[in-house]
Amino acid sequence: MYSVSNNRNQLRSTMYACSITDVLQSTNMTRGALVQICYEFAPVVAFFLAGQLVPFAQAVLILVISTVLSIIVAWLYHRTVPVIPLLSGVLVVITGVLTIYFNKPDAIILADTIWFWGLAAAIAVGFYQKAHLLERMFSKTFALTQTGWRKLSIRWMIVLLLAGLANEYVRLMMTPEFWIDYRFTKIMVIMLFSLYQFRLARRYRIEGESNPWGLRIRPVN
Repeated sequence: MYSVSNNRNQLRSTMYACSITDVLQSTNMTRGALVQICYEFAPVVAFFLAGQLVPFAQAVLILVISTVLSIIVAWLYHRTVPVIPLLSGVLVVITGVLTIYFNKPDAIILADTIWFWGLAAAIAVGFYQKAHLLERMFSKTFALTQTGWRKLSIRWMIVLLLAGLANEYVRLMMTPEFWIDYRFTKIMVIMLFSLYQFRLARRYRIEGESNPWGLRIRPVN
């Protein structure tokens, strides 16, 4: 009995390892992509941890420093910095410095609202252009139909609008210290939402140009 049970456990472990390998291969999870995830989320984690240990202003200083370091690492590793993380980083640095200098927590808290609503507005403008904003940004990564890009854009626009509204509620009704925890939770929820969109990508992928997850396998013409 023990031998049978042991063999079953080994088989499950092997199948689990193979499934992880398949996912990594199907999503082109290279070392560069893992490094990018690390340096983009490092400031988020650093700010959250600092918020549990030091006053708000010092936590903001740590966020500013970690954000600058993140941009530097991105440049050193890739010799370029993606536009969205760069703009977000610049906004964090500017409003973070203003928060520390004037002792006004609202500066950096309001920056999140501006960021979310600004992205939502940019996506909305894309509906009146030849291609959706998300399509122009990610068409080299995903091969989706026009219906897929439209549905994806609508979903993100709604989520960003709601995130901005929630951020404003926390800014007006809660303490800056509470906002640190809220910000970390919000980013984790948005990350999970973005992963969930692979279901949409699977449904609206262009066959022959993408893998089962909607990720492009052929270069854009």
